[in-house]
Amino acid sequence: MSTQGIIPTRRPVPDTLFGGRLRGSYLLDLEVVDVRDLAPHVRSVTVASSDLVGFEYAPGQDLMIEFPDGAGSVRRRYTIRHADSAAGLAELEFELYDGIGPATLWAAHAEPGDRLEAIGPRGGIGLRTAATSHVFVADDSAMPAAFAMLEALPPHASAAAVLVTPHGPLSRPGPNGVADMRQLWVTDAQLPEVIAGLDLEPPVASYVNGERHLVFRVVELLRSAGLDQAATVSKAYWRRDQPNAAHGEPSHD
Repeated sequence: MSTQGIIPTRRPVPDTLFGGRLRGSYLLDLEVVDVRDLAPHVRSVTVASSDLVGFEYAPGQDLMIEFPDGAGSVRRRYTIRHADSAAGLAELEFELYDGIGPATLWAAHAEPGDRLEAIGPRGGIGLRTAATSHVFVADDSAMPAAFAMLEALPPHASAAAVLVTPHGPLSRPGPNGVADMRQLWVTDAQLPEVIAGLDLEPPVASYVNGERHLVFRVVELLRSAGLDQAATVSKAYWRRDQPNAAHGEPSHD
């Protein structure tokens, strides 16, 4: 699909949809143009659209995508890992969990030419530009957002990325072009020791995203390590013990 020379035709989300809560977002028609496996459990899907030409978003924001689900459809949110607004391209990463969930099922069988409808950009978590040091804690579900934000840091900033996964460094390719970064691939059991060893001297900002119980635990560990609560931005992407499919946060998607 070529978007060269095409004027974007994306439409603002009308107030009649979601009660007007998505003002500033657009309705997007997307076509899959590339599918790659980054790891046995991670699939990269690149979509193209004239709606993505000149598309503006903040690193860490996502698209709310409509996926087929039986006779109907469901919406799920996936972070924009990379985007090329001149070419009208965006890359998304999907965790493959043995085909569980409509988004995972779709991604497992995705191929060029498949079409999707989406709404974006979505999400309010952004970089705290006043900080000179940044700490990211993310599980596999949140790594695309953490990596996108890490790659957007200014050259003078330092960062630590605490990546919680059973897969270690084989989880997926890490962020590129971050000059001053500690990259720590850890298990859940290693978190207390790792958090205690971080440099949390102000001005520092921390970003904690992933499974709900992990997020709560890490926020408490950071507080115990001396980080002021106001310095932390956190969001639970999913909840292991209580799927919330109606709001786009099921057990694995």
